[in-house]
Amino acid sequence: MGDTNNRAELCQIAILLVAVSGFYFLLIPLGIIDPEGISLTQGLPPSFAARLVAALAAGLMLARCAQLILYDRSVALNKTNHADEALEISEDAAKRTKGPPVRGLLSMAAGLIFAYAMVPMIGFFPAGILLLFVLLRVLGETRPLFLVLPPIVVTTLVWVLFEQLLSIRLPDGSLFAGG
Repeated sequence: MGDTNNRAELCQIAILLVAVSGFYFLLIPLGIIDPEGISLTQGLPPSFAARLVAALAAGLMLARCAQLILYDRSVALNKTNHADEALEISEDAAKRTKGPPVRGLLSMAAGLIFAYAMVPMIGFFPAGILLLFVLLRVLGETRPLFLVLPPIVVTTLVWVLFEQLLSIRLPDGSLFAGG
């Protein structure tokens, strides 16, 4: 069963890689026009963000392919007769997956509220901290340090990357707009 799932996932990734390649090599050059002779001292070209996203997506997909292939080989090398344990694990997993996907629905709701209500009102960074806090809580985290520290660290890293390194301004929100 795992082998069939791995092959299906590898096929899906191959299709997505073709789509990302089309995005990178066709859609970006046709849809985003970079000014002639732009240099890094003048800022990043308009196509930079789209190319970065495409490259990161392709990199993640290739890493997942490698993981699937290497994991498949290690499983084949380490196969033992643990049929009873595998049956127990699959029965437990089947019990856990019954019912509506409450965590997924709550996470999507939090993301929509973040995108359409919180960011325009209070800005990206405070909204990002609140979103990550809520998502960690939805995933079951209850320790105060782990509810507070990761959102602050992630939001700080986003600030450093976008605001400082890439000079991309993220929304401030209407509550903090100077007037």
